[in-house]
Amino acid sequence: MKLPYLIILCCLVLAFFSSCRGQEKKDSSSSWKVQSTVDVGGPFENREFTYYNIPRNISATDTSPGFTLSGQKLLVTGIVYQSDAKTPATGVLLYYYQTNTEGRYLHKPEEKRSMPPNDRGQTHGYIRGWVKTGSDGRYSIYTIRPGSYPDAKEPAHIHATVKEPNDIAEYWIDDFVFDDDKLLTQRHRERLSKRAGSGILELKKKDGLWVGDRNLVLGLNISGYPSK
Repeated sequence: MKLPYLIILCCLVLAFFSSCRGQEKKDSSSSWKVQSTVDVGGPFENREFTYYNIPRNISATDTSPGFTLSGQKLLVTGIVYQSDAKTPATGVLLYYYQTNTEGRYLHKPEEKRSMPPNDRGQTHGYIRGWVKTGSDGRYSIYTIRPGSYPDAKEPAHIHATVKEPNDIAEYWIDDFVFDDDKLLTQRHRERLSKRAGSGILELKKKDGLWVGDRNLVLGLNISGYPSK
């Protein structure tokens, strides 16, 4: 083989492997966006936001960027159970996002998790994150209590999405809301679907934090969820 052809071949091989490594580094969500053949739970707007800037390594405990804000600091914790409501569920991804204390979803470019608005102005802001359950099914989220929307028509809440480690697509569950919220009227309570169980948190003060417990049951009140 002549030298020029050998040099060209080497360059092509190097370019190929560099391209592969570059794609692998960029696609941080590849380990989670598995092929999902079972779609459950009904319409789900912007479900792809679940994976925006998702880290490769996710633990059972997460601290949101909002935890440093002035306000009511929260620990939201609980156990995720299989559909039998008894067996802890391992490897379940729980994605959450919320407003700041003023009830707004803000984009902060300096925050790695922050999501810039799309062409429709939609964003999950910068106070967002992920937890993944271990063998005990437990999760813990340290964050700040969100403010209600500026129009004060909806109770303050934390949105949540579940992705099980199987071929069931991600699905939304009831928001985390607060039992002492004056905007959580009886009418609002009656409208709650209790997807994966009740999302109403009764906060208790412990070690300088307000702690709210919420256990989840996979598939509970989720339409189209496959029966075993």
